[in-house]
Amino acid sequence: MDADILWLEAYKGEVLGERLFGLLAERQDHRDRRAQLEVLTTLERATKELAEPVLGRRGLAPIEIDETLAEGDALADAVAGLTWEQFLGSFEPVISQFLEKYRQLVELAGDDAERAVAEAYVAHELALAAFARRSLGEESGEPLEDILALPHVAAAVTA
Repeated sequence: MDADILWLEAYKGEVLGERLFGLLAERQDHRDRRAQLEVLTTLERATKELAEPVLGRRGLAPIEIDETLAEGDALADAVAGLTWEQFLGSFEPVISQFLEKYRQLVELAGDDAERAVAEAYVAHELALAAFARRSLGEESGEPLEDILALPHVAAAVTA
């Protein structure tokens, strides 16, 4: 797949994720889950922002933000009826898809700066997968640990 298309899809995925997690956080009554969803929202936003300079250097037109936000709204409505465990269980197939795309971006990177962003996108997906597994009790460790250890997320949380 063409690198430009992959970058646009990557960016769109983060816009969608930010919207989804943000809406779910607003609707969540359970304090700890709301806090986790707020961190996931920050993860998506901070990761999205990493790609903005790459898109600019490549001269890529912005995605249809309104359309993507509407997709996030619909997705939030669709998962609203799931239990927390079902919701977390739905992460793996999506993460697998994006990991494949982001690993392609690492290989297609035009320079070291692009490669660093693509590698951060891979790390983002791996941290999100660890969050889901740990939250489901499939892996030991604090669920948000890997996410909060990502440099771009740590910077966003302390900003």
